[in-house]
Amino acid sequence: MKPTYTNTIERGILTSAYKREIRENIANSKRVTLSKMKSIIDRHHEKVQSQTGTILQVSLFAFALILIIA
Repeated sequence: MKPTYTNTIERGILTSAYKREIRENIANSKRVTLSKMKSIIDRHHEKVQSQTGTILQVSLFAFALILIIA
């Protein structure tokens, strides 16, 4: 939900341009944070898939060895 701002006279030290820049920076940082989180999740998922594939290959090799020896 976006806040609504009116064109009233702003009081205080901060100008409206500075406040607008701060709002834009906050919005951009949220987008960057979300994209970083998504890339971390993707990398973790790839790593888990790689480990699972390796475990399956080793277990299949061990099973084939047991069948050949027995």
